[in-house]
Amino acid sequence: MFKIWNATNFRRSVAGASLLLAPILFAVAELTSPEASGDANAQLATYAQHRSALLVAALLGIGSSMLFLPVLFGLLQQVRRRGVVYAHIAAIMIVYGLIANAALWGVNLMFWKMAKPGLDRTAMAALLDGLQHETVVGAPLLLGHFMFAFGIILLGVGLWRAKLTPRWATLLVILFPAADILIGSVPVSGIFGDLVSNAFGIVGFAALGLRLLATPDAAWDQVASKALPLEPQPVSA
Repeated sequence: MFKIWNATNFRRSVAGASLLLAPILFAVAELTSPEASGDANAQLATYAQHRSALLVAALLGIGSSMLFLPVLFGLLQQVRRRGVVYAHIAAIMIVYGLIANAALWGVNLMFWKMAKPGLDRTAMAALLDGLQHETVVGAPLLLGHFMFAFGIILLGVGLWRAKLTPRWATLLVILFPAADILIGSVPVSGIFGDLVSNAFGIVGFAALGLRLLATPDAAWDQVASKALPLEPQPVSA
């Protein structure tokens, strides 16, 4: 495992390990990130009170975005037949979402710095208020959240149609963002929706990751070879 000189082994191992780690980092980042509300002054006060949590959440969120890339390409490598179109559309949406999410976590790092004791709180609040009303910059970043969510749903559909096993794990991948959307539409605590949806994601991706880590290198190569075009054969006279 993780034989960096062996392309098949290393890529399979990285994808499998990322399937285990990415949703965990995503969940911890989402659950530990402080929820700030009110005007810019109130939000900045919340960030100042929970600076450590904000920093941890931002770093874990960026790490999660990085790990979801090998997750995506590791799963795409296994999708064939009826799931290909869904998986390819999902890949476009997920990559956009990951880039936008990483940028948003980077903005949270800026908020962490702005909430540092000793800085001019009035000036920082004015800057925060200006950033939040800059729709030209904010809208594309916020769109990434929805692109990632619907991309994961399409990826799960592609995995299901490709008959990737275990089948129940592909259903959990679909429920990962779907549960968050559905529970968010009913009057319950937001933390409940986060816990349920992230549990689906962690278990579903972990099952696929463990399966991938247990896959022999030869079987991984065999799946990849199915996508290669046939070599033209010489015509005998």
